[in-house]
Amino acid sequence: MGLPDPRRPLRADHRYIQKLLSVVLGGKVEDVPEEYDRISKVFVKAGGSWAGIFHGSPLHVQKLKKVIKIAYDKGHLTKKYQWGRRKRDLGQSKSRQDED
Repeated sequence: MGLPDPRRPLRADHRYIQKLLSVVLGGKVEDVPEEYDRISKVFVKAGGSWAGIFHGSPLHVQKLKKVIKIAYDKGHLTKKYQWGRRKRDLGQSKSRQDED
């Protein structure tokens, strides 16, 4: 058996976290299995239940979404590099258009 593929995790909780990351954050983070473990541990410590999630409990899904959002906001998830212009550059291009 070769190395595990981060695009398709073996564990069900990792697959669920990966799917939720893409839904909640729109692909703004890298796929890092160690971060999935950290999210899972924090989720359980916060009172979440994987059994509840897999049985369809909306309360547990909301709790996991909240853990993911906080982890992203606090910088605990590896962010993907965003191509394009920075906000400062966008402001300059708008002012140049106004001058024309």
